Amino acid sequence: MHVLYRNLRMGLVGAVVAGAFPLAMPAVGAESVSCGERQGILKWLEGNFHEKRTAFGLTSDGRVLEVFAAPSGSWTILVTYPGGLSCLVTSGMDWQQIERHEEDPVS
Repeated sequence: MHVLYRNLRMGLVGAVVAGAFPLAMPAVGAESVSCGERQGILKWLEGNFHEKRTAFGLTSDGRVLEVFAAPSGSWTILVTYPGGLSCLVTSGMDWQQIERHEEDPVS
């Protein structure tokens, strides 16, 4: 189910974002990275997946990394470059929000 969702979603991201936003980046690994104007991408994430920003941070080279998630568990990582270009990096399902002081369940 999760692989099917990811493939379907990335296909939709590529089709919708590349169609709506004229600039697309080359593939990174097995997934393609679609780029465009940030406000348009945010509207698309909200309108299609009900995702809202849940976390963000500044990278060492000045990019803004944001995580968007929905109550359904879908999530997307968006990176915005200093010049204003925003790129969808990856997305998935089963996002779990944790508190800072919770024990790491993996270790």
